[in-house]
Amino acid sequence: MSLLIFAYRKLDLNRQRHDLNYRLMNLTRKLSDLQQYAANIADGSVSMSDMMNTPCSMFGRQLMFMQYAHNGALFGAQQKMQMMGPMIGMQMQQMGNPQYQQMYQNWIFKNMYDQERERMGKQEQKLLNEQEKQIQAEKQKLETQLKLLDQEYEACKQAESEEVKRWKPEYV
Repeated sequence: MSLLIFAYRKLDLNRQRHDLNYRLMNLTRKLSDLQQYAANIADGSVSMSDMMNTPCSMFGRQLMFMQYAHNGALFGAQQKMQMMGPMIGMQMQQMGNPQYQQMYQNWIFKNMYDQERERMGKQEQKLLNEQEKQIQAEKQKLETQLKLLDQEYEACKQAESEEVKRWKPEYV
């Protein structure tokens, strides 16, 4: 009877080990996708090459980030331009040439837009770092559980072997 219990327990432990390995594999893939996505948006912008190298699981998030970052950067740059309006106006009065004034204003706006875009990228990086920490912690927990299951499996295997020896007939 105890041999059947050991066999059943080993079967159950094997199933649990396979389930944990499957979850661990999915977490590893999720972490890898997250890291690839983070590398793609590290500079705050997304190029066509970045889009092509984005894992499928992160493609939607990257599209949302692009829209969010653009709209946020545009709004932030417009806000800063309005706040700096009087100062920029005084500087542009000294220039005289309307083309230079427009070029200068466009240059300032682009710099502010780029700064805001970079800021949006850093915010997304913070979120990604938090997610990465959570995934790493979950992976650590699963790996610990897997080690414990492996130890229990080996103990069960050894106990089963001893039980077989105990029930094995000896012929003299």
